[in-house]
Amino acid sequence: MAGAASPEDSEPLFVLEPLPELSGVIDSFASSNPIFLIVGFASALFLLTRFDDPIKKLWTTSLGGVLFNYYITDSMFYAMIFTSVYILGFVLVWSAIRWDELKLTLGMDRARILSIVSFIVCTWILVVLGTAIGMPVGPGIVICALTTGYLWWTYYSLEPARV
Repeated sequence: MAGAASPEDSEPLFVLEPLPELSGVIDSFASSNPIFLIVGFASALFLLTRFDDPIKKLWTTSLGGVLFNYYITDSMFYAMIFTSVYILGFVLVWSAIRWDELKLTLGMDRARILSIVSFIVCTWILVVLGTAIGMPVGPGIVICALTTGYLWWTYYSLEPARV
């Protein structure tokens, strides 16, 4: 019979190389040349203090961070993850520095902040209850956020905020 090979003998359609473990990636920072690490961090501080425009600060340090992290880790995946964490931290610090301007621009008042916090807390409670009954954590977070978002949207469409 032609083509009757077992599934184990056939070649896979996609060959995915496994990613290195995060502990090995962190060890690559520890085993790097300390002078290179100091120069990398000093150049990031230099770029942060050189420019006045925050967006220019963000893209220059992020681009430098991608190159630095890729050179250290030899993995573009982890270089982008580390750069994403840096961008998140940068945006959080920038938002905290300009909190009053941000509240005014987004029209945030105490009720809206309370609403956002309650959305996050309710999603977290649903995730905890879902994992208690055996729901996987990753899909559980998505499902619980969608469920809470649907309830939140329904409430706000039925009870619009009065100004």
